[in-house]
Amino acid sequence: MSFLEGLRIALRALWANKLRSILTVLGNIIAIMSIIAVMSVIQGMNGYVENKVAGLGANVFVVQRTPFIVTSHDDFEKYQKRRRITLDDLKEIRGAVGAARFIGAYDSSSGKVRYKERYVDSVDVQGQDLPILLPANFEVAKGRLFSRGEIDRSRPLVVLGSEVADKLFEKADPLGKEIRVADTPYTVIGVAKEQGSVLGVSQDKMLMMPLTAYQKQFGTQGSISIPIEAVSKESMPAAKDETRVVMRVRHRLKPNQEDDFALESSESLTDFWKQISQAIFMTASGLVALSLVVGGIVIMNIMLVSVTERTREIGIRKALGAKRRHVLWQFLIEAITLSTLGGIIGVLLGWLLCAVIQAVTPIPAALGLPSVVLALIIVFMVGLIFGIYPANRAARLDPIEALRYE
Repeated sequence: MSFLEGLRIALRALWANKLRSILTVLGNIIAIMSIIAVMSVIQGMNGYVENKVAGLGANVFVVQRTPFIVTSHDDFEKYQKRRRITLDDLKEIRGAVGAARFIGAYDSSSGKVRYKERYVDSVDVQGQDLPILLPANFEVAKGRLFSRGEIDRSRPLVVLGSEVADKLFEKADPLGKEIRVADTPYTVIGVAKEQGSVLGVSQDKMLMMPLTAYQKQFGTQGSISIPIEAVSKESMPAAKDETRVVMRVRHRLKPNQEDDFALESSESLTDFWKQISQAIFMTASGLVALSLVVGGIVIMNIMLVSVTERTREIGIRKALGAKRRHVLWQFLIEAITLSTLGGIIGVLLGWLLCAVIQAVTPIPAALGLPSVVLALIIVFMVGLIFGIYPANRAARLDPIEALRYE
């Protein structure tokens, strides 16, 4: 018996018992749909975290008071007791770190921005020194950026994020207009290029002003962050080491004391996400494996029932010359076909679930061909493994006894 002939017989048998076949592979469908959805979300998030969330650049790291990720309340309290990072630290770093190409500085807080009767709440108000390294790929779409001289003189100038500009001025030209940030007047000199959103949070609901003007209004009690771009990816370790030495000397840390500052890069976020995604994948894989085992047992039981129901048919086939391997192959193909069809339905439902996730949530999902191939290989193996026993039992039936079966 050829594979195609066995497949046709298997499909006819499954079609004759459509409802039973669907119920039989329900476990496979749910398992494959779940793993496809999980793998798609993880794959989509991997690229999203690398490009959006952790998109600092390959050569950029940030000196700041606390790490990007704080995982416990005790750590949070410990970090709040650390010394502030100040403009004096920035000055020392700029004078001592030779492996750096650019060194910037910024601080931020949330504030209310108003223009005449219009206002925008919860705007990310950023005080920036030049050059601006964060947000990455920042560009001014209209107008200009403040200059070094304007920073030194604490000029009250702002560059608006595109969302803030649209809400305050609608279609009017914002350049040269006076807005108020927490009741302090500033002149708009530019509008930033649209940045988009990260996990549904707009990156354009912001404004930038000179860091000195920011500190003049909001005070110097906060801790600034210092983004540093190394000369090259290879010089990143040297730049970090030089920065660490400067900060430890500045903070008078003894050799046995740990750093009271953080040197954070994209790797900090991507490594943290990898730990989370691995935990999610392992948990999901365990549940899927359990579901597939249950589904495989159901397939085996249904195939045993099918062997019993078709005992006389098996006897007739053997009486007409079918060998044991022909019967074995027929029922094995039927078990594999049943399992694989469940996998195909699961893949389609998983793809549909991914589309729904992308449509109604900010979570990205990317269904890759390797995930589909892996899922189909898994259900193929489930059908093969759990179909061997029923197929072997059918092949070992005595043709005379099978013909007598009622």
